[in-house]
Amino acid sequence: MSALEAKLRRLVASLDTTALEALANKGLLRRAQKDVERGIETRIGRETNSSLVVSVGDFEVTLPESGPATASCSCPAAAVCQHILTAVLFLQKETPEPIPAQATPPGVSNPVATLPNSELMNITPEQLEKWAGKPSFRAGLKLASQFVPEVVAEKAIRIRFSLINLEVHFLPGGGLDGMIVSGGKGDSRQFIAAAVVGFQRANGKTWDVPLETAPLVASEGAPRSRAEVLDSCQMLLAETLNNGLSRISTANQQRWATLAVSALGVNLPRLALLLRGIGDEASIVLARDARSDLGRMLDRMAQAHALCCALQAGGDSPRPDLVGLHRTRYDEVGHLDLVGAAAWPWRTASGYEGLTVLFWDPSGKRWNSWTESRPRHQLADFKPVARYTQPGPWEGAESPRQLARSGFRLMNARRNPNQRLSGSGKSRVLVTGAANLHSQNLTVIEDWEQVSGISNAMVEVGLAEANPLDSIVVVKPAAWGDRGFDPVTQVFTWVLADVHQRPLLADIAFDEFTEPAMKFLESLPLTSVDGSLLVGRIQRTARGLSLHPYALHTPKADVINLCLDTAARNNRSPSQTQTVEDEGFESEEESEPVAAFSPALTRVLDEVDDALLALGEAGLASSNPLRIERLRQVVPRAERLGLGTLKLGLENTANNPQAAFVLRAAYLCRLHRRAMPVSI
Repeated sequence: MSALEAKLRRLVASLDTTALEALANKGLLRRAQKDVERGIETRIGRETNSSLVVSVGDFEVTLPESGPATASCSCPAAAVCQHILTAVLFLQKETPEPIPAQATPPGVSNPVATLPNSELMNITPEQLEKWAGKPSFRAGLKLASQFVPEVVAEKAIRIRFSLINLEVHFLPGGGLDGMIVSGGKGDSRQFIAAAVVGFQRANGKTWDVPLETAPLVASEGAPRSRAEVLDSCQMLLAETLNNGLSRISTANQQRWATLAVSALGVNLPRLALLLRGIGDEASIVLARDARSDLGRMLDRMAQAHALCCALQAGGDSPRPDLVGLHRTRYDEVGHLDLVGAAAWPWRTASGYEGLTVLFWDPSGKRWNSWTESRPRHQLADFKPVARYTQPGPWEGAESPRQLARSGFRLMNARRNPNQRLSGSGKSRVLVTGAANLHSQNLTVIEDWEQVSGISNAMVEVGLAEANPLDSIVVVKPAAWGDRGFDPVTQVFTWVLADVHQRPLLADIAFDEFTEPAMKFLESLPLTSVDGSLLVGRIQRTARGLSLHPYALHTPKADVINLCLDTAARNNRSPSQTQTVEDEGFESEEESEPVAAFSPALTRVLDEVDDALLALGEAGLASSNPLRIERLRQVVPRAERLGLGTLKLGLENTANNPQAAFVLRAAYLCRLHRRAMPVSI
């Protein structure tokens, strides 16, 4: 056996089934395996200095020393064919002999004997750029800066970018040409470059990579500059508080709407969205709507003030996440194998209604979602409950209802960084069977301590934005306890016990969307839920940590989407719902502050919120000394509890009750309330 043949045998021995499927596809691999099983004539042919020819039936496969990724065949197929796979399987059947010592020239390291880690780590930027070319090299650097890979070392090294459904297989001794790319769309060289850079960075090597995302720059043709828009925002915040939140006028609401448009004009989409939300709050206050909440409006104004200050501090180059994006970017991620998990309708306070369907990606071990929504003034032809049974969202799918209870392959999928799937017309669905979360590669929580850890990790503190999908969990109760509907709080609760008999509340607040689910759960026999899984969202309420359930998966793999399938069972027609804040993943609105678990801290923060809201409602232009004194009395209590920053903010507000100090104190109170579950 020659040195080249031995090297190629060792190289293909590192290829597992996953790598072989990535080299071509499952169908071709099955056909090649059948060729080997039925004994198709395969033999070693001639050999050149850099390649080995293997005869497979009537065709010749040429395998270069870099491996099967760059192999060719005499058959008409343009890409990797079944004959190449058959040749690989043939070479895998025998263990190669040791390479003769004279096969490696003196002074040259043996690439077969080199450790895979060393091979990858020894690739220099100059070598990578020369091999990939400058455009692909730069594209790879950008990918490596945006996504952190997962490195799996088995037979070969797999470098996986799960967010873009991309995996690169490195074969020891195959070099850059021998790497196999699966998933992703576009030039494979950029993916290989990104994999090498990501691997080296994960192992401590420093790379000069570009910023993750370039922030939007101010439009040169806008009638106002960014600085002017930010100043105008701060002025309008001050005027609104000086006049008083209880005296909001139509002119004030229109100014918020106009300022939101101006923020879009200077490419500040995140600020524009927040200003539009304040304008929507002003609208429902003016309409005397029961959904209006001045406390929520003050909270949003405080956040707008903080965001403006952060943008102003950034000068000409503010942080990209503070600037935001006009529209989320959807990347082509190839084919995805997904499993339906849940579906639910939702509505936000600003008047958006929608339907969200949740899917599990077993390969990437991540949640994915698809959402369709409409603003209130466009709801004539759109009802979330009705949309559940209508065709789509992709060609080949009967309805979202079918996908929510099926396993399927989504071809030509497009997905954004938050794992939301696009309803692109280029995507197609191939349903492969019924959904069965019991047999999928996902974490099923049976110990509620894990729920607490997930909840702490997803807490949004400051101006950071969390992905709503991170709050989705699958729990398997060891016991199903007491349940019932509280007519006072209008909440249905079910006590779930874990393997240690610790309780967790599953609760659903009443509205017309959730009413069928509550009736269904109230009458559900306990014997029918033993061993079932609940898919839901972890949330913090006034009662503490709880689970808002979306779907029930029985041991027989039946899927019940609680707010949708139960409506059909009860023969109810879809109806409009009351406000459900932060229910939809399409919503960009801020969620309500999480509940704290320290009574002393909670009381202080509640008093601060009440005192600041009283100042804001009455107006700062003619502030009442009694309200100022009420705020001043909280200062020593905040100091005793170690809230030094909040104490300073309250002192400044009490000594000089101006809008900037009030908004800063309100924002600090919000920060403490949100961070409290993590710190306790």
